[in-house]
Amino acid sequence: MGFPLVLASVIIIYFNEAFSPLVRTVHSVINRSPPEYLKEVILLDDCSTRDELGDHLKNYIAETWPDNIVRIVRTEERSGLIRARVAGAQASKGDVLIFLDAHCEASPGWLQPLLARIKEDPKAALCPEIDNIDQETLNYGATGSFSVGGFWWSLHFTWRPIPDHEQKRRKSDIDLIRSPTMAGGLFAIDRNFFFEIGAYDTGMEIWGGENLEISFRIWMCGGSLEFVPCSRVGHIFRSSHPYGFPSKKDYHGINSMRLAEVWMDEYRRLFYMHRRDLLGKDYGDISERKALRQNLKCKSFKWYLDNVYPEKFIPDENVHAWGMVRNPATNLCLDTLGEDEKKSFHIGVFSCQNGISANQVFSLSLKNQLRREEGCLEIYKIGDKPMLYSCDSHKSNQQWIYFKSNGTLVHIKTGACLDSTRNGQHVSTKKCSKSDTQKWAFEHYLDI
Repeated sequence: MGFPLVLASVIIIYFNEAFSPLVRTVHSVINRSPPEYLKEVILLDDCSTRDELGDHLKNYIAETWPDNIVRIVRTEERSGLIRARVAGAQASKGDVLIFLDAHCEASPGWLQPLLARIKEDPKAALCPEIDNIDQETLNYGATGSFSVGGFWWSLHFTWRPIPDHEQKRRKSDIDLIRSPTMAGGLFAIDRNFFFEIGAYDTGMEIWGGENLEISFRIWMCGGSLEFVPCSRVGHIFRSSHPYGFPSKKDYHGINSMRLAEVWMDEYRRLFYMHRRDLLGKDYGDISERKALRQNLKCKSFKWYLDNVYPEKFIPDENVHAWGMVRNPATNLCLDTLGEDEKKSFHIGVFSCQNGISANQVFSLSLKNQLRREEGCLEIYKIGDKPMLYSCDSHKSNQQWIYFKSNGTLVHIKTGACLDSTRNGQHVSTKKCSKSDTQKWAFEHYLDI
């Protein structure tokens, strides 16, 4: 690979990070980055209080790297991850900004593919492939599988398989992978482009939502977001959040409101469907962010959905029916009963909440799937209790048909009818009859 003629500033934000993983991150970056490509490593200390991160770290850095390639920059007060990253970017001098979490290990050859691609296209924001470092043993372990980033309508990040259209576009396993979103901890971006498109929204506080905000903004404002298979970085995935929060304020929720109000246009309705509790809450002044979007002539969120994330399911568009699915005789509605939708589970019924609870929003899709955002109801035989599994349009045991004339929801393959039960219990399927427990009504009908 030829000399890319761009230099990297690696920016590592930390708050009370343990000494060992922090310096491991720095050593790996220095040892595995060709010096002619590395401008500097900036350690941005967001007002840490651990003793070992004071003079001990300062002396260690000075003795280990006397050439000053590693610089410590300290905030005067706790800023939070989002604002600290902006401070780190402002202090940088390189052509390319590479943000890393403070508990990583760069692999050999990690840097050159990132710089070469940004030299080729300065509007491409890039993520290395992320490998797992065991949080207990700290061993560099399993190689991460190729995935792309997505999101839930509640505006939480999720990993997803590479979609078919992207697999077909790529010619080999080392080709770049276009991704709708990124997790946000590890990414590279041209410094000028980063500031041109608005850096981060510094009206957001501490942590949460900023990764989706910058993902949407990159795509909508003329850039692209890509994963780079030839660049690999290990990361310690922790069960608790490493940065800590200064109060019990719902930082993710309020930050996500700012994101939704500025970037999601009419689709912000789907965020508030999940977070009705936030309606009317103060999310601060967003006039500068709206002006930024207008000045950059950014595209609409519908453009983003149509062109970047066409596989994203929209629960109230292009469906037969959606909303609460109510059993009129009991006034009970289909309900996830608060289960974790990243897993498979049985569906139940609960007292209808009249739009207050997103747990009761279901759709009957044009592919005849009775579904949630990512999961579809599935059975194999009459008598099964329907379970929510990842939707797969090729699976016939996920297909249902609704008869508005008698209110039945019939499983096409088995002929079983969805059958209600007691409040808080799991629904089942039975041979179709005229029982009131097999009659259902959707809240909204689009083409039935």
